[in-house]
Amino acid sequence: MQIENKYLYSKAYFKILNLIQSNPNEDVFIICGGQGAGKTISILELIIQSLISETIEATILSSELSKMKRTVMRDYIKINKDWGIIAEQTDFNRSESKHEYPNDSYIDFLGADTSDVGKGFRRDILYINEADKLSIEQAVQFISRAKLTIIDYNPDNIFWGDDYINENNFLRLTFEDNEYLPESERKSILDYRIRGFNNPDLAFDKLFEDSNIKSKYWANKWRVYGLGLVGSIDGVVFENWSIIDTLPKEARLLFGGIDFGFATSKFAAVNVYQYNGEYILEELVYETSLTNQDAARLMIERGYKGALMYCDSAEPKSIEELRRANINAVACDSKQDIKKFAIQKLNTKNFNVLKNSSNLVNELRYYVWDDKTGKPKKSDLDHLIDGLLYAIGSDGKYSGNYL
Repeated sequence: MQIENKYLYSKAYFKILNLIQSNPNEDVFIICGGQGAGKTISILELIIQSLISETIEATILSSELSKMKRTVMRDYIKINKDWGIIAEQTDFNRSESKHEYPNDSYIDFLGADTSDVGKGFRRDILYINEADKLSIEQAVQFISRAKLTIIDYNPDNIFWGDDYINENNFLRLTFEDNEYLPESERKSILDYRIRGFNNPDLAFDKLFEDSNIKSKYWANKWRVYGLGLVGSIDGVVFENWSIIDTLPKEARLLFGGIDFGFATSKFAAVNVYQYNGEYILEELVYETSLTNQDAARLMIERGYKGALMYCDSAEPKSIEELRRANINAVACDSKQDIKKFAIQKLNTKNFNVLKNSSNLVNELRYYVWDDKTGKPKKSDLDHLIDGLLYAIGSDGKYSGNYL
């Protein structure tokens, strides 16, 4: 098979290949990459080579199938066409997002936003693209059923994949690892450094000193997209929170919040505690396909302590069903801009999130402003936050001490 010149193997490809081949006892590999590092193309090239070489079953997973069709799947098809593997449009089953090979290998593309998508499935190779946009619960059901998992992510912030990292399975890539990056994009990335620092030529240990930072925005862009190091995602609504390991014994449960959902949307419940003048947040329930009766039972099983739970006031029937199932549910305050009020209140002081509240942590990391509307962007990652805002925005007017 003759390979054309467009999709060649970059430094990133050989670094990933060497990592996997050098550590045969590892079954999960984590690839962190900045802008233009070529991690997605390199991982796809490795998977395609495996599909050609032996009969295997592979899956590429992302948070949203619709987005993946415009990005990863398109890259996959382009590589296959460039290498002469796919000749006709019909060679790739677009309706099922699946590609079968003559040697009985096949690969399919799945979105975690599809209900029950991961149950009962086994794969030889699993590739989770932009894994930081999935919850740990979504990812684990796939990882546990795969012989080999490759995870990639942009280091906008820390995420659940950090728990899988050890000295043998982690690789950090930057644009310097992709010698085929267009020069225009390379210059754009290097420009982050110039815009971010008074003296962009200082060594790393001096570069990020406060006195040398000209723009926090561009300095963070260089840190994340230039160096592939953990930073903060652009335009997050809440920057004033920290993760804590355990709930202090002296913490006082004030109230909680609930956002209703069923199919692909989550039923989400969160507890709000107070300790030393700061809120502590605890994820209580985060599930799809729960009736309100099921949700109430799950809340009680997970230690619901009788606190008032502020709910979406547009759901009076659901609120009443929770009350009949022994949940102290009430409608949130009817103020017109309850979410805006709650966001302003939460941003006035620091707050904390329990470490085991992984879905809430994930939502907070990706809860960002929409520059066009001046409001938080609409997303599927805001269910626990909506419940939280109903509670905080109601100003705890019925709050009490439930511990």
